[in-house]
Order: sequence, then structure tokens, then C-alpha cells
Amino acid sequence: MQLRHALLAAPLAAALACGGANDNPTTGGSQAALTAAAPTYAALSLDQVSGDTTGTALATASPTALMTTTPVVEDGTCHPHLFMRQREVVERVNRHIYKVLRHVEAVLATGQVNQTNTSATWETVANGIDRKFTVTFVSGSVYTWELDVGAAGTSPLPVAMTGQIDRSGTTGPHQGKGTFHLDFAALHAGFPAEQVAQGTLDVQFDTEATARTLTVVAKDVKWELDPAWLDNSTTLMAALSAPRSGSYVFFRQPGTGGSLKLQDQMVFACPANPSLVAADAQLVTRWFKASDGSVHGRSDALMTGGQLALPVDRVVAVTCHLGAVEGQTEAEGLWLMKAEAADGTTVKSWSAAAGAQPCDPLFGAVPDLADAANDFKDWPASYSDGVPYPLHP
Repeated sequence: MQLRHALLAAPLAAALACGGANDNPTTGGSQAALTAAAPTYAALSLDQVSGDTTGTALATASPTALMTTTPVVEDGTCHPHLFMRQREVVERVNRHIYKVLRHVEAVLATGQVNQTNTSATWETVANGIDRKFTVTFVSGSVYTWELDVGAAGTSPLPVAMTGQIDRSGTTGPHQGKGTFHLDFAALHAGFPAEQVAQGTLDVQFDTEATARTLTVVAKDVKWELDPAWLDNSTTLMAALSAPRSGSYVFFRQPGTGGSLKLQDQMVFACPANPSLVAADAQLVTRWFKASDGSVHGRSDALMTGGQLALPVDRVVAVTCHLGAVEGQTEAEGLWLMKAEAADGTTVKSWSAAAGAQPCDPLFGAVPDLADAANDFKDWPASYSDGVPYPLHP
């Protein structure tokens, strides 16, 4: 059976390339140390699959496949397609992180730097826009960041990003632990070509040579949308352009596996949602690399609110996925979606499976259509605590 999906997603993205110094001092105020402490998109993106840390696809990727409003399986019923939903979130968050970091990378690439004993400021003016990025050595292995962007001659320039990194124990440039804050209103004020004019992202990161963990908290972001992605529908644009918030904790250790836990406001096309009301969604996805090199994964989701009406209290969904090699999109082997009443009784349900063992038993019991006994129950207490979800029990 051909499986398609019925999810209204916010914009897709992909990633962007980075620059940086070739040497790797980890302390001090030399220009090499200050350059190595600067942020790059490749170091601070959610690298779920290969290509997430490179950026040329950001400007060209089209999420049309995720924008359908048609209920989505051959028999006309719903399909959770959770792997696609998590990819939409990863790509959307990455796109908006890059919106700020691309300015950092562009000004670093010019080499136009003003050096002091404790800081380096790169600045360039092009097409009437002044971009200035400063790295300041604080003490030990700690540095701060500030990106200012605005019309040439503006003083002071709007502050689009601030941040801090501790590079103690790192082995390469742009690695470390820290935080940064992105202000889209300030970015838009200084750089009117930026479409996103509202909201903030607060990011906590721990990027190392062998693993990375990122926690992203989005507040009232008016996520970027392209009308062409939505068949130029003003109704869809209005619904999906409304400011939305979310929290995401991403972890990946290449060669081992990774996880993503997220809490988001999403617009689902099914169950029927003619008014395109946003629902509250929780999703936990994890994957690990097996001894044969294949990647085994599972995604669980819970939807409440939105278009749901009694007797339906919630929608429970699960997919299991399998990839031949690490770093590629995985094929779904099982999907299940069911509407439940408050007492766990199944109101309506759908499922499909392929293969003898579509779900790896390491992930635990799989929800079934009959009742709520095997429903996923290990929902995180927090989606912004910086604690990755375990790959498997």
C-alpha cells in the first residue's frame, strides 16, 4: 500500500556551509583563538541526517510534499507519518538558526577584523547594510558573542544575537558548551529583507568532536512560509503564519544513534480540520545503529487540543523506521494512529505494517488498536531541560 501523509507542516529547510580558522587554540585572546571561538552553522545545527549541516539546500528545498491537506492513505484515512513530522521540525529549526548565523559567517569570511587584546570585531558594509560581529575573551576558555545588523550609519545597530561559549576540553574550532539568543524582531529591524519579523530562539548547546546536544526554545516565532509551498492558499498562510512556540532537545552521536524530543504547536489536516486550528503535540523519536550498520528507529506522538472534540480526548500515533545506513532518511515499517477517549477507549483507529518485525523490540511495547494498555507512557517531564531522551531502555 502506498503511504502518504496528512500533516500541515511549517517550512522545510536544510542547512548551510561554515567557515572558520584552521588552527585550534582553546584559550586566550589571540585572533586565532577568537576566530576558533566564533559560532558556525555546521557546529550548531540539528544534524539528524547527512546534509543538515550544509547550507546550499536551504534556499532551494521545497516542502510541498509536507503541505498537503488531503487525508492520506489509499483508503482515505489518516496517517501519522511521524518521521516526516520530525524532519519538518529539524529542518524548520535549522532554517531559522541559519537566518542569523549566515550573517556571522558572511562577515567572518571578509577577514575585515579589528583586533584588541581581548576581542575581535569583524565588520562589513554591503548594499547599505552594516553587519558587525564581535567575539570577546572573558577568562580561561570563555568567550562571548554579539551580532549587530542594521542600515549603514545606524547607531547603535540592532543586536540580533548574543551568546557565550566555554571551549575548555575541546579538540577543534567552534566546539564547546554555551548558549545563544536570537531576536528576529531585531534582525528584521536591521535587515528588512528578513521575512521573519517576530519571535526569539534560545539555544543551549554542547558540541564536541564525537557528539552534539542542542536545546532550542522558540517563543512566538512567526515561522517563515513561502506561499508557493502552500499552493498560494491565503487560508493556509494565515493559519501557519500565526506566531507559535515550541521546545526541542536534540542529541546525536555518530556511529551510535540519537534522539529528539519536542513539544510544538502544529496544524494537522486529520482528523478533519477545516478551520486549520493548531493543536498541542508531543513527539519522541530515537534511533540507534545496529551491529550490521543499519539504523533502527521509532517515533511516538501525542496530540491534544486543536480540532479534537468529544468523545475524542487525544490522538496517539507511532511509526517504526529502518535505514540501511546511518545519515539517511529511514523507511517506515509500521504506522499506527488512533483517536482515544479520556478513559483510553479507542474511538477510531488505523494502522499498517510491512515486514516480519517492523519495530525493534528494544524500543519496548508497541501501541495497539484494541486499547490503551501498550500506549507509550514515558513522556518527558520537560522538553527544554537539555537532557536528551534515551536511545532505548
